[in-house]
Amino acid sequence: MTSGHSDSFSRFCASALLRLIFLSGSAFLLCLFYVAAALAEARAENWQATLWNVGLPQHLVAVDKQRKTFFLYEKKNPLQARYAFPCTTGQLDGDKQSLNDLRTPEGIYFVEYKIAKGLDFKEYGGVAYTLNYPNPVDRLRGKTGHGIWIHSKGYGLVPTRGCVAIGLKEIDTVGPSLTPGTAVVLAEQMDQAKLPRRDTGTARELRRLMQSWSNAWSARSSKMFDFYDQAAYSVATENFAAFRANKERLFKILSYVKLFNRDIHVLEGPGYWVTWSEQFYTASNLCTEGVRRLYWQRGKDNRFRIVGMEWTPRDLGMKAEYLKGRLVAENASFATDAASEAPVPPRLDMPESADEKPAPKPAAEDGRGKLVAANEPLVPRSRPPALPPAEVNWGTKPSLDSSLSAPSAHAEPSAPVAPAASQPSAPGNPVSAPVDLPAAPETAADAPVAPQKPEARQPKPAEPPKPDPPKKPAGPEPLVLDDALRAAVSEQSARYDKALAARQAVPADLFDEKNYNRLPGVPRGRSFRGMQQQLQEVIRQPWLRVITRPAEVSVENNLAVSRTPQLVAGPRGMVQGERILWWNRCEDGKFRIVASDFHQAEKGLSADYLELISEEVNNDIEEWRKAWLAADLDGYMAAYAKDAVQQNRVSAAAIRAQKKLLWERVRPVEVQLTGLRVMPERNGVRADMMQAYADTAGKRDRGVKSLLLRYDGAHWRIQREDWKAQPN
Repeated sequence: MTSGHSDSFSRFCASALLRLIFLSGSAFLLCLFYVAAALAEARAENWQATLWNVGLPQHLVAVDKQRKTFFLYEKKNPLQARYAFPCTTGQLDGDKQSLNDLRTPEGIYFVEYKIAKGLDFKEYGGVAYTLNYPNPVDRLRGKTGHGIWIHSKGYGLVPTRGCVAIGLKEIDTVGPSLTPGTAVVLAEQMDQAKLPRRDTGTARELRRLMQSWSNAWSARSSKMFDFYDQAAYSVATENFAAFRANKERLFKILSYVKLFNRDIHVLEGPGYWVTWSEQFYTASNLCTEGVRRLYWQRGKDNRFRIVGMEWTPRDLGMKAEYLKGRLVAENASFATDAASEAPVPPRLDMPESADEKPAPKPAAEDGRGKLVAANEPLVPRSRPPALPPAEVNWGTKPSLDSSLSAPSAHAEPSAPVAPAASQPSAPGNPVSAPVDLPAAPETAADAPVAPQKPEARQPKPAEPPKPDPPKKPAGPEPLVLDDALRAAVSEQSARYDKALAARQAVPADLFDEKNYNRLPGVPRGRSFRGMQQQLQEVIRQPWLRVITRPAEVSVENNLAVSRTPQLVAGPRGMVQGERILWWNRCEDGKFRIVASDFHQAEKGLSADYLELISEEVNNDIEEWRKAWLAADLDGYMAAYAKDAVQQNRVSAAAIRAQKKLLWERVRPVEVQLTGLRVMPERNGVRADMMQAYADTAGKRDRGVKSLLLRYDGAHWRIQREDWKAQPN
């Protein structure tokens, strides 16, 4: 029973029982019917998992919450349960819905990493394997909470706060099989009637769909986006509009994209399916490999679409196979619709960046037969933009022909129209073509008169007075949204953005100080002086990076309004959103700012920011790697901020002391960094990569290295360094 249904059912039962005291006859029977219906519905929500015989992985974990049994299945033609151990789950029954609800979730999950130290022995038995709860479908359904593990118990199997617990000996037995990426099925009950059951065609279809999706991506085809449920994906994974815009930009610029899937697996969850495979991605800007997971749900049209996606980096040896020409896509005969990295938890898709450079050459060897990162495209590279980051080429101003066009169709109908000869043209407004006023009604004097005899001529009647011409309304002339207005406001807005990006004072002639925050229809924000002080605080920062896209211009309350998507990064952090400026047309015809505001929102500018900084980050990380490999203490420490944190060492001084003692005894002989992924953070960027290390004492290890980097105006310094070893 799910948490939501369980809670609502309990409240319903309590309410129903109170009403039974006052009810009788048919009313009592009616309440009893509703109680039974609610109970049936709640029971129907308990998920009974089924394993199908297509797309199963080599081994997987399944937990039957009702029978309190932990299974480890292996694919031995057919699927066989290698181990079946007693287990315990959450203190309360039902599917986990929220933080601290003491329930164990139901669905398809994957092992992330092993925790082997720092755990309470009584509670966790000293070792735990983390799961990726909440997965994208959980987020889509509004579930909250975290920290769902498979672990042991120090003194007997007692119910947990939501995790799955097995015995001490059992965790040692199955531990070697709980490698990162191992599928875990958590269900109220496992369908034991026949394992696995014969596929009805759905699993096979989903394997085909994943390959078709990969083919569409490789073909740089817009058909790739037809595989997604846009609304659901935006909730479960990332903003779909930003995701699509970034991909479409890359499709136009990348010279090639290739994806190779190896071993596409399928499992059915409660109301969704998961497909995943080992995947190698290579393009003209970077290459990486890992495990790709897609979460699918049926739409109202009965078609499967992607609602969630996860990517976990892993060294799978696929790059080596590719360089040897041995890597081929699985099931190449699949029909085609012509359509990185992160440690734990799995991140979203790799932040690819366009590059017009030729495809990277295979990495060179460093003399010891080891591949090094120096010659690999660790992060997306791109040529520097021709213009400063915040300067936008707004295009040419309207030509004379366009300025003589007819009045805009968007002109307000109530605005009086006067002949062009009597209407001066203000700067920035098009000159309207002459428009004739309606003719006045004919009078007797204007009508043709038949010839009369002189003696019979009647005196001419007095001519009625002509109506007065329409008076021009008081106040400013109504604004008309046309090309000329857009160009004028866009040009002024670009001057504002250019000054901000250059950390220069915004030109004073851009502001209408007299009317600032005083006109109707503008937000009552900071005063003119307060706004100027705020701008000064921004531009006085040691460095500033500004990404700007063209403004959208509209007319509101007879003011021009420009809305500019903008990202601003500086020592205080990074923020993106929409900069809104209200412009008043002054007496000289120029537009000046009378109010300003900034609304924080996701505008998809992070990819542009990464494109701007990626080469800097790549160079600084490579210098750090070289210094580490050479045991160059000064060069190594130059990569760290003074207040850096490395494992349990706090401050650069502590890091230096530890490395000095270490390198006096042993020296590095191998430091490899591959598959770097860079993601923007609030106060810098996060760089995740696979790291391989060896030293003169014979010690070797592999794992995921995560660096939090902070820019100081010249270099990206390491603020925090974390390490997750890869189990052997």
